[in-house]
Amino acid sequence: MKKYLKLIMLFVGLSGCDQFFPERLDLSRSPMTVLLEDQIQPRYTSLVSEASNLRNLASEFCLNPDNKNFGLLQQQWRTTMLSWQSAEAVSQLMLEENMESWRFQFWPDKKNLTGRKVEARLKSATPIPLLSDSVILQGLSASEYLLFDSRANDALALKKSEYCQFLMENTEALFANSMELQQNWEKSGNYYLKLMAMERGQYAPGLDGWVLNSLDAQTSRLKKELALPLGKNRTNLFLAESWRSQQSLENIRTVLATADSLVALAIEQSANQEQAALWQGIVLALNRLSLAMQNLPYDFTTAIEQGRIEELHQLKEQINSLSQQIVKTAGKLQVPLGFNSSDGD
Repeated sequence: MKKYLKLIMLFVGLSGCDQFFPERLDLSRSPMTVLLEDQIQPRYTSLVSEASNLRNLASEFCLNPDNKNFGLLQQQWRTTMLSWQSAEAVSQLMLEENMESWRFQFWPDKKNLTGRKVEARLKSATPIPLLSDSVILQGLSASEYLLFDSRANDALALKKSEYCQFLMENTEALFANSMELQQNWEKSGNYYLKLMAMERGQYAPGLDGWVLNSLDAQTSRLKKELALPLGKNRTNLFLAESWRSQQSLENIRTVLATADSLVALAIEQSANQEQAALWQGIVLALNRLSLAMQNLPYDFTTAIEQGRIEELHQLKEQINSLSQQIVKTAGKLQVPLGFNSSDGD
């Protein structure tokens, strides 16, 4: 709640001002540099750190497979997933073009490909090197299956050696892939260079273009995250994101918090009061979403067991409302929606 009040206070502060120049605005850095250094790079630093912690805890568990270490491993997986959700949300435009997200999370998974591929690898007498195998097996979706699915727990009891070998390979691959993405965002990295190109040239989208298109991509995904499990005629919670670990709604909270950070940055970097005020519709929509989610549990299953399915449907409508505000704001700022990371080259 406090993070959204922060944005509203920014608008309160606009009244009576001739120009909007926040005191903390760093005029020595370009808006895209601020985006990179304050929003994107710290999130990938965090992702690498959490992936490293997950890898270390996996090693500790396999050396001493007791319930305490398994519980710590499960909790670290949840933390790593939320770190990934935040990093993906702030850089989704670049990741989508390069299909990087599949290496971290395979969703939606309507045919349970994750479970089938994990089970097949556990049964294989001579599995190929993981980085040469399906990307589904390299990311958080596969380790979620290993840590939270009852069938994988059976494999742990019956085939501890195979289970731990795969768990170690998976968490090692996740750490390596996190490091690779982080390096892409460092100076002279591929994503760094593409991002910097987006503020040069007549048709470069700039910071407003990046933020609005990021929000547009995020809301499109959030609509699907709610529509698939809730369905038109009946619920199917196996289609929810992170349903095995029971944190589907917590993922959504994390994405909305990232959206809040991006909007706050756009407001802070606005050239004047009038430009900053154009974001008010999005700020209010985010605030309504924050209030709607404030008392919801971490996952769909618990919410439905508590008889709160109507609140979930209302949440879906509020995300639709946010999407409409994004389109309106993009029109007012004359920002085209739907560009890719090569725009501005």
